[in-house]
Amino acid sequence: MSTLPNVQFRHAGFHATDLDALVEFYCDTLGFVRSDEGVASFGNRIVFLTQTADEHHQLVLLDGRPDDVAFNPINQLSFRLESLADLIRFHELLVACGIGDLMPVDHGNAWSLYFRDPEQNFLELYVDTPYYTPQPCRAPLDLTEPEEEIRRRNEELCRSRPDFATQDEWRAKIRQRIAADRA
Repeated sequence: MSTLPNVQFRHAGFHATDLDALVEFYCDTLGFVRSDEGVASFGNRIVFLTQTADEHHQLVLLDGRPDDVAFNPINQLSFRLESLADLIRFHELLVACGIGDLMPVDHGNAWSLYFRDPEQNFLELYVDTPYYTPQPCRAPLDLTEPEEEIRRRNEELCRSRPDFATQDEWRAKIRQRIAADRA
């Protein structure tokens, strides 16, 4: 295989049945701002959302999704947070906003909080943990517990599974694998 340029994923786009409600949700609940909006060349209204001036858009929302779509093609949209404290705070905010069916999960390598937007798209807020464990891994997570307890349980979970490593050790192995595959 020839050497490939590095590809960096930067944004996702999808159609909405109620574009205004979806934009409001992402702005009010997750803190996105409108960076642009207009009409796409194929006639659909389009709204670009971002949380950083370094990316014109991280989400692209378009109207035109039929109400009667039997299967939602989006598996999930995932948003990385900076700290476990941020994840706990988001959990508190989502509870206060009345967002239902919150599903906190300890994946070993990440703490995740799953929920749905107004159009039932599955969202994940997550924070990397200091450890690696083979995936899939799904253990209970109580985001009302103190951070120290959450961290203790996570380390215990990861050390109890095969191939325990720190995130740094795992990343070093993956860097080597990527370099070898691209050589």
